[in-house]
Amino acid sequence: MTLAFVTATGGVLAVPQASAAAPAPGFVFTSTPVPGGLLPSGAARASRVVYATLDQNGRPAMSGGMVWTPHGTPPPGGWPIVSWAHGTTGIADTCAPSRIRSGNGWEAPIRAALDAGYAVTATDYAGLGAAGESEYLGGRAAAHSIVDLIRAARTLDPTLSERWVSVGHSQGGHAALFAARYARDYAPETSVRGVVAIAPVSSIEDIFGVFGPRTPSLGRFNGVSGLFLYILAGLDHARRDLDVNAHLTDTGRKYLDYARERCYGDLNDALHSNSPGSLVDSGFGSDTFRDALRDYAEVPTGGYGVPVQINHGFLDPVLPYAMSRSLRTAMADDGTDVTLKTYVRADHTSVVEQSLSDTMSAIKDDFARS
Repeated sequence: MTLAFVTATGGVLAVPQASAAAPAPGFVFTSTPVPGGLLPSGAARASRVVYATLDQNGRPAMSGGMVWTPHGTPPPGGWPIVSWAHGTTGIADTCAPSRIRSGNGWEAPIRAALDAGYAVTATDYAGLGAAGESEYLGGRAAAHSIVDLIRAARTLDPTLSERWVSVGHSQGGHAALFAARYARDYAPETSVRGVVAIAPVSSIEDIFGVFGPRTPSLGRFNGVSGLFLYILAGLDHARRDLDVNAHLTDTGRKYLDYARERCYGDLNDALHSNSPGSLVDSGFGSDTFRDALRDYAEVPTGGYGVPVQINHGFLDPVLPYAMSRSLRTAMADDGTDVTLKTYVRADHTSVVEQSLSDTMSAIKDDFARS
């Protein structure tokens, strides 16, 4: 069973308790060693793990993920852990990074962290790479997935430290923030030291209302509707009472089902000729829907207790730079130790590599802090 309590920001955080019905969060169902030829260059060994976690509402769930250990001898206290949370790939099992990536095909921060002598964990998120449904941008589900993989990794490898830094990009930046915010309550046996959120999703609860019947064609950007469909699929799982399908046209319901089965590239291509308005029968502007979305996805602005660094590209066409600027202001006003770093020539994708030096510097400083 789980115990739920109300957090300072109004969300419900699930805290694990012993249960005869389901394994405790962090329980390892399977651990499969990765052949040496499929390892990133900085990794001495790795495993693909399927483990127990909790969904948005604290119900038992499963997730896939990766655990890498660097070359060399662990320092006193064990290998510090960099937790990586990936950007949008899709919500079908076939989109799970642990299933589709190998070798040096992983994101630059993973490779850089291994080269710097850190262990790395990388969740697929609950319902990805394992049985179940993925709750895209469900903040608590993402936090559970991230922290429970750290628990699983430390069960498998006693050379891993309890100290970790939360890092992620886009969807993963949003997830990394949630994980760092709630880790002290959810997993007090671990010690989160800081968070680096790269172009994180924020303010979705404020902009979702523009996705409505009157939204015109966006031309080559029609595919952005796929992100809204992923959110609706997650909300449909977390909040059945919202009756998401009732808000959609027949076309919208068809593509919502398609979104559950296909990765983002395929979904983006399929939506190319469909205006956002063609998918929606009635808008999402009701107080009930806005409150549900706020509970589901709104980024906490306070209560972190560790430094937060946000890296964002000024030329980002997916998540405009102004979103992170507003988030930084709200966090600072709420007493969070937050820094926003701006990359004037970076877009949503290139900011990951353009900010890599600053990301690694922040990680080093976070681990050095007593």
